[in-house]
Amino acid sequence: MQYVHLPEGLDEHSGHGLEAHWAECRTAYRGREILYLLTDAVVDTVCCGDRTFHYATVVGYVNEWQTRKDEHGLSISMIDPITDQSDQNEVEALLKQGDDELQVSFRSE
Repeated sequence: MQYVHLPEGLDEHSGHGLEAHWAECRTAYRGREILYLLTDAVVDTVCCGDRTFHYATVVGYVNEWQTRKDEHGLSISMIDPITDQSDQNEVEALLKQGDDELQVSFRSE
């Protein structure tokens, strides 16, 4: 699948009780490179105050890193989703090292 990289400065969102920042991260797994988005979000609710969410969205295995551009000049990488449940479990454990409360999800396409 194609993954379009956001330009710097568009990785933050603020407004309507939500403040979020995410970053593209890569890590090695079984001789391959994995792309994931690490997000920190603070949601301010009237009833309960602030809640902080810290999660990783695993995009998948990197096949080609920023090898072309889209019509807006944004870089595109080619990524294969991680669909094997055993691999997903191992990647989740890898990402949770040092942060047991990290919530991990996987993109399917």
